[in-house]
Amino acid sequence: MEEIFEKLVEKIITEEDLVFFLDQLSILRRFLFLQTQIPLSERLKNKIDEKLRKEIEKLEKGRILPSSPEEQSSFFKELENFLLKIPKVKLEIAFEPSEEFISEVKEWFKEKIKKRVILDISVNPKIVGGARIEFEGKWKDFSLEKEIEKLYGRI
Repeated sequence: MEEIFEKLVEKIITEEDLVFFLDQLSILRRFLFLQTQIPLSERLKNKIDEKLRKEIEKLEKGRILPSSPEEQSSFFKELENFLLKIPKVKLEIAFEPSEEFISEVKEWFKEKIKKRVILDISVNPKIVGGARIEFEGKWKDFSLEKEIEKLYGRI
């Protein structure tokens, strides 16, 4: 099941992506027990993000998504639990990141810690450059602000 979930959530990189996806799952759940004679993907047209709806349609066609509303509810609850267990990395940087930058950071963490992570990115121009990183309760300050303070004291 984990492989299926990984495929479904591969585009979730940031905290914002995660919140949006969880919101979509919440909307989806409202339709699980309505008009059950119609495929779920059909019931979800114009109700959730089209990319997610198409993924659900693929799961239906591949007979991966269970057919009963109760089993579907369990499937999506497991998916939500899977998502909530992905470790988060808080990243404070001095600039608004591009999609390319976010992808590179995601890949760097995947390579270094051998895990998928969710990036919780905040922008703080005061750090000038570099980053402050929090992961699994540990905080590291790699900012230029810290280095400038070492050289010149508080400005």
